Amino acid sequence: MKISCCIFDLDGTLLTSQKKISDIDKATLKRLSERGIKIIIATGRSDLQIFEYVHDLGIADPVITCNGGQIINILTKEVLHRKFLPANDAKAILNSLIMEGKDYLFYTPDYVYHAVDSTRIKIFQNYNKTIPEVFRVPIRSVTEYPSEEGYNNILKILIRHDTAIMPDLEERFNQNHTLTLVSSGAELIDIMPENTSKGNGIKILTEKLGIPLSETVAFGDSMNDAEMLRTAGYSVAMGNAIDPIKHICDFVTKTNDEFGITYALEQLLK
Repeated sequence: MKISCCIFDLDGTLLTSQKKISDIDKATLKRLSERGIKIIIATGRSDLQIFEYVHDLGIADPVITCNGGQIINILTKEVLHRKFLPANDAKAILNSLIMEGKDYLFYTPDYVYHAVDSTRIKIFQNYNKTIPEVFRVPIRSVTEYPSEEGYNNILKILIRHDTAIMPDLEERFNQNHTLTLVSSGAELIDIMPENTSKGNGIKILTEKLGIPLSETVAFGDSMNDAEMLRTAGYSVAMGNAIDPIKHICDFVTKTNDEFGITYALEQLLK
């Protein structure tokens, strides 16, 4: 198989359980770049949450963020694709989450906003304490969201809750099919605009880069990776991936803490 592009999910895939890229996998990706193979990140996170990793890997190409809702070159700030939640839907969902006291974040192009008593945001608050200022995630409380924005600039809502509530969310907020709901991990529910997926993201980006999908390899572990893994020319599930993801992939590698990226690529590039 000819490989022109490798696409990596971040959490649970390229990142270890310590939220780092291992030196071994980093060296492997450097060798890929030296061979002219493009390295693409495709994540549920906002671009505001991944600058350190893009810098660390020396990635100059655009990244797929918000599960395909945005494609942006972090270095130049050029936006290749961006899709916002319908304002009325975003307002209704956020008002409901506030009334029910649920833990949530939402992403705009400029900030990551969080519920007043959010537990989830502590991950990024603690992260900001450990890194140089240039890489820090711009965080604000929902109380600081400017009313004049009118909910028109929200890329994604992330709810920290048991995913068993997803059918209820679909029934309450998605009867007009204007939304996409997917689980991005244990107790994580992502809400994006309709027809948003990492699969659509890699279709858009590879077309712009002039790379056939048949020459792409994608790596993932969670349900928000499913469309990307189905779309790529070859798919790799991490050893720590959930079973439904393993079942749809061409190859199951070792875990993210066992250098699964390097192991899979060594098999593919023999």
